[in-house]
Amino acid sequence: MTRQTQTPVSAGSTVPDDFSWISNPLDWRAIDRLILLASLVMIAPVMLGATLLAAMWLTPRFIDHGVGVWLLAFYAVHAIVLGTYIAVAMRRRHESSDWPALENFVVGSFVINVLVGSFLTGTHFSQGLLLIFLGINITSALANIHKILTAYLLVCVVMMVFAVIDFTGAVRTAPLFAVAPITPDGAPVTGWLAVQVTLGAILLAISRISMAAISRWVEREDLYREMSTIDGLTRLTNRSSFIARGQSELSRARRVPAHVACVMVDLDHFKRINDTWGHHAGDKVLVVASSILMEMARQYDEVGRYGGEEFAILLPNATIDGAAAVAERIREKIATTSVEVDGQKISMTASFGVACYPAPGIDDLNDLLKAADKALYEAKESGRNRVVLARITEDNQNPDVGMVADAH
Repeated sequence: MTRQTQTPVSAGSTVPDDFSWISNPLDWRAIDRLILLASLVMIAPVMLGATLLAAMWLTPRFIDHGVGVWLLAFYAVHAIVLGTYIAVAMRRRHESSDWPALENFVVGSFVINVLVGSFLTGTHFSQGLLLIFLGINITSALANIHKILTAYLLVCVVMMVFAVIDFTGAVRTAPLFAVAPITPDGAPVTGWLAVQVTLGAILLAISRISMAAISRWVEREDLYREMSTIDGLTRLTNRSSFIARGQSELSRARRVPAHVACVMVDLDHFKRINDTWGHHAGDKVLVVASSILMEMARQYDEVGRYGGEEFAILLPNATIDGAAAVAERIREKIATTSVEVDGQKISMTASFGVACYPAPGIDDLNDLLKAADKALYEAKESGRNRVVLARITEDNQNPDVGMVADAH
């Protein structure tokens, strides 16, 4: 089942305090979604049974009485059992958040209902398949997808059996009808046309529900995808996505070849800000610093939150001197920006370490990050609020550092 976030519940009850039947079904608990599905499935035996009953009364010459009575009994039993399930589920929902037995019956009974009715009316390869398709679309968003897949595979098998029956003539087509509801010129008789129009209206309504369910499903997938790649506080790329982009850029740089620079950024004395002004102030400082990084970086650079108060900027097609110039502009902007929290202005500075690929000793992304991080460490140790470059020589494969700019 789709995993749902649990909201607070009242004592002795699993029903969320803020639950509403008019809210989006994808936000409901499993049992509430199943009650909705059962109610939708109930439309089939009620509407189709009422239509058949009217046809047997108004146009009895068109209906095979024996088949019609059997089908009415089938619809009645289906409606009674389904109604009983719904009534019991309405009581169980106060004690349980799921009911697999109801799910099994809803999925199975819908498929059987559509297959039986569409076969007896000869519409199994048109309206029957369309009803199954729309039903699967809706149910896939609200029930166990594995059960829906099983039902779909069974429908495929049954449809092949129906095809064999149609080709061999083992059972006459549309056995519900004693007389075909089609005039000699090929037009449907008035009653059958009315039934087709009614079923068409029902299909349109089901299509609307199906589109709403799929649309919300897509929205959720987009949200989950964003949550997996974006840092929730700063809205920057998170660490894993930053590393993935870095690996991609270095692979490209090996093929072209091209330069790829990295700037590691760390806010100075950030713990002091948290301890003095509170964590809400620290969060605001992080947000403001992040917006500066995004504003000052180049459009095609990747800016990520690397962890805590540490950030990283990936600069494709940038030399180490070009990256240092970008870092210096950012350093100056941060140093001249104050953050207002609770009526007080908080000043901030940041330290920067810069490295570039290709360079001796830098063969992959891990080497590049290590070199930039070592330069950042040197910037912190030598007084903070400055940009330091990782200088690597052929004689010494380990990154050396050289200061480029510091505070004025």
